[in-house]
Amino acid sequence: MRISTSMQYQSHLNYLQTANTKLDNASTQYNTGLKFQTAGEDPGGMAATIKYQSDIVAYERYGDNAKVVSDALDQEETALGQIWDVMSSIQTRLIQAINGTLDDGSRQALAEDIKQSRDQLYSLMNTKNAEGEYIFSGAQSDTPTYTVTSDGRYICNADGSTKNVNVSPTITVQTTDSGLNIFENVMYAYDIEGVKLVDRDGNPKTSTPVYTISDYDQFNAFFGDNFSYGTAGTGATGNTNKYKVVFTGDGSTFDLRSYATGKTLASGEVVDGKVEVMGMEFTLPDGYTPAHNDVISFVLQQPEQGNILNKLTEIVHKLSLPQDEWADEGQSMSSLTHDLAEMQQNIELAKKQVDSYRGMVGARGANIDAIIQSDESLTDIKREAKANVSEMDAFEAVSNLLVAQNALQVAQQSYNLVHSTTLFDYMR
Repeated sequence: MRISTSMQYQSHLNYLQTANTKLDNASTQYNTGLKFQTAGEDPGGMAATIKYQSDIVAYERYGDNAKVVSDALDQEETALGQIWDVMSSIQTRLIQAINGTLDDGSRQALAEDIKQSRDQLYSLMNTKNAEGEYIFSGAQSDTPTYTVTSDGRYICNADGSTKNVNVSPTITVQTTDSGLNIFENVMYAYDIEGVKLVDRDGNPKTSTPVYTISDYDQFNAFFGDNFSYGTAGTGATGNTNKYKVVFTGDGSTFDLRSYATGKTLASGEVVDGKVEVMGMEFTLPDGYTPAHNDVISFVLQQPEQGNILNKLTEIVHKLSLPQDEWADEGQSMSSLTHDLAEMQQNIELAKKQVDSYRGMVGARGANIDAIIQSDESLTDIKREAKANVSEMDAFEAVSNLLVAQNALQVAQQSYNLVHSTTLFDYMR
């Protein structure tokens, strides 16, 4: 085989080009820290890198979502805590208002205090987030949770729905709670109605006993065990949910009986003109002495739901009335005392509802902290896996670069040595 001068030049040129290409690759790896730039260099490695990069971006978004959820839950928990505090303050004012020695000015001052607290509750129930959305309005976040009608009634506009956010591939966290469930669908205090006093022959007395709920824990248990839902006490049967206190013996003792079954549920004695039974207290009219088989009848009132704002408006109105106007609205000190005690129970029920949701929000907040840490850890793991596939070891990159530089330098030197002498040099 003949080897021409041009073949030698071409062979050395190819060698130089190869060495230069290797140097370029080593230099790129050194400068970028990456093992490859295109899928052609390493198809499997590029596919794995793309997958890891996609996972990293996803977990970064999950982490961002989780932080947004954390901020939203913090704001909701703070608002609910403030609402609970305001309700506790109102309870204190209601206890003060029960004092029968207060004059009109003192009661009106307490009414104004309660009114201001009611307005504060109204503002807190309409809390907005940084984006200007009402956090308790559900899906209707651009609409105030509560609005006031021209006659002073508070209307709930929340739709009962909630918002949820994905914070990991498998976990969705609820970010809001609807005011419809927290503030509106709250059971009012149980009560009785239709209190009457009749003699043994069924003839009504001109005066009726004054009643109040003296022990709501005991009364609530009695109500829960005996109220029949779906049929009012004055319904078709006439006796459903209807009960009577029957005076026995010489009228100094009594039995609490059901009209529907005739069953005796409790018994007791009349003390200082009062009948106390199952958390209820009936004060007999002045000058009345019960006789055998005289009866106090009453009906368990149908339970109602609503918001505490309207109940506060009602109690503010009653406290604001001057005593010389009470008779015009059927109010007396005894009825006011009953209404104030009932209002305390309404506040207590509203506080329990708020506290229940505050606990759930707190639990979600504690869980989201763990999710944020998990998302950050998984992001770091994915980054490390991607680095193992696509990134060069720094020492290896330096070593490869030096080897490529030396190889190119040797190729250049050999080229000069081989081609420095020609046939013409020997002919001279």
